[in-house]
Amino acid sequence: MTRLMEERGVAVFLDEKDIEGGEEIAERIRTALEECDEFVVLLSRYSVNRQWVLIETGAAWMLRKRMTAIVDKITSQELPDILADLKYVDLNDFDRFLEEVSRRGKKSPENRAIKTKSMRKKQER
Repeated sequence: MTRLMEERGVAVFLDEKDIEGGEEIAERIRTALEECDEFVVLLSRYSVNRQWVLIETGAAWMLRKRMTAIVDKITSQELPDILADLKYVDLNDFDRFLEEVSRRGKKSPENRAIKTKSMRKKQER
């Protein structure tokens, strides 16, 4: 997903690729959230109730960021309440989302997104 978004000209922050050893994870994510234009979260049965996914989603909401949930095999009833009123994108329709992001990027040439997935799974063990 990250590669496909970057090919469309969207600068993507992904913790796994953008946080280096020794960096403070929470601070880097906070900074990325503050700087992004759109918060994109991949929600699956594994990630939908993860503490860090919910924290980052709440932070994006507080910062009034555009939020897009990409869902994989979960229903609208399983979405966190904070995302329940938003139109989500099924992972099988990701190409449609890419087209939408491209259109938005043409309006805002410095389109930046932060994409999260089942974040902190290593730290929560």
